Order: sequence, then structure tokens, then C-alpha cells
Amino acid sequence: SKRKQGEDSICIPLEQGRKLLQANEDFLLDRASAGCTQLIAAIWQLPTETSDAGPLATLPGYDEIPIPRAMPPPPPKAETKWEKFAKDKGIPLNKEKRSRKVWDEASGSWMYRHGFEKANSGSKEWPIMEVGANDDPFEDPWEKLRDAKRSRTEKNLENRMKNEERVGTLAKGTTNRILKSREKSRESGKKGGNADRDNVLPIGVPVDLKNSTGEVKLRGKVSTTAALKAVQQSTASLGKFDKIREGEPERKKILS
Repeated sequence: SKRKQGEDSICIPLEQGRKLLQANEDFLLDRASAGCTQLIAAIWQLPTETSDAGPLATLPGYDEIPIPRAMPPPPPKAETKWEKFAKDKGIPLNKEKRSRKVWDEASGSWMYRHGFEKANSGSKEWPIMEVGANDDPFEDPWEKLRDAKRSRTEKNLENRMKNEERVGTLAKGTTNRILKSREKSRESGKKGGNADRDNVLPIGVPVDLKNSTGEVKLRGKVSTTAALKAVQQSTASLGKFDKIREGEPERKKILS
């Protein structure tokens, strides 16, 4: 056999047998021994280091292509308030990663610890829940469970954001501002409607109204003009036969 054209050709002598041509095994063994000897000699020319098993050669990394990062490397993770307290008090931190799945007694199978359809979360499917001696009999127990879960979530969010504020990732006061905004949105959702839309004074009522806090909110020039235009077109003839008062703006004709 021969190599491709343009390379050094190596002729392998063949012994002619009765029916098939067979390669010379002694020639192939000599070639393999010579190649192995050259390979081992080239390896020991590389930098070496000592180890328990003996000298080790450091192979070249020709396949490694260093490329620049698209983004800067992330900063080292700062210690949380609890980690700092545990370090000062000498409390060992449990860094072992918990399993993602736990055993669910109701279904008799392994389910996820957190998230959608998590294990041991069948309380939301209970048609009847027992009321304790100190509980309000008229209180919704399912809503109580939801509020307790929401409070735990809010507490975790508050702790995480305060840790980021302490490190300097977030600006001071961001946690309180965000939590107050979430609480305001939740309260307005319980009341129903859109607070920004429903608190606008209605046009057409020529009186000063009071808001929810009891303060008088003046209508202003823009709202007064809009109310006047609505009154001008409130008759059956759209104000065609009404008298124009002094200082009243010109009425625009409206095609019926």
C-alpha cells in the first residue's frame, strides 16, 4: 500500500501466497517499534515534573485557543449577614447541596421540593380544614395559608435585597421602596378596580369633590372647560337653542 500522492511513499513488501497476498509481519513490527521509540523520545524532551507515581511530562496544549471574554468576569460573591455572623461566632456552615426531590406521602412518589406541584402541598386541595380553638371561625383558612406563604416569600426577598444593599450592589433604600410598592399594589388589587383611573374626577358634575382622605380637590381650568362643553351639548338640540352667556366660549357644531 502507498500514501497519498505528494507524500513520502512507504512500500510494504508482500509475500505471495497460494491465493491471497499477505503483509510481512516482521516488517510491520519493525516500523511500529521505530515509531513508538520516536514518540517516547519526543515526550521525554518536554518539560517534566516529579510526582508520587514518578516523573510526569507536561503535554503541549496545541488545541487550546485563548479568546477574550465577551463580558467581564463576575465579582466574587460577598458574604451574607448570616454567613458573617456564623464566621464571627465559629458556627459551621452547612454547604451541602440538598436534593431537588423529596418523598411525597400523599402520592407515594418523588416530587420536587419547591416550585409547581411540589411535594407535600396538598393543603390547597383539602375541601375541609379544621379550625383551631384560637382561630377565627369566619376567617378563610386557604387565604391564611396563602398569606403565610406570601409573607415568607417577602421576608426572603427582603433579606436578599438588604444583603445586596450592604455589599453595595443596590442603592440604599431600594428594599423599602420596592416592598412598599408591592404592598400598595396588593392592597389596591384587593379593593378592585384601577386606583389611578377611578380617582379621576368625573366630568359634568359642577361641584368640588372630596377624595378618600377628605381633602377638597379643586376641579381646575381644564376640567371646568370640559364640564362646560359637556353641559352645552346635554340638551336634545345639542345646545342649538340655548342662550350664550357672557364669557362663554363659542359652541362647536356637531354633526348629528
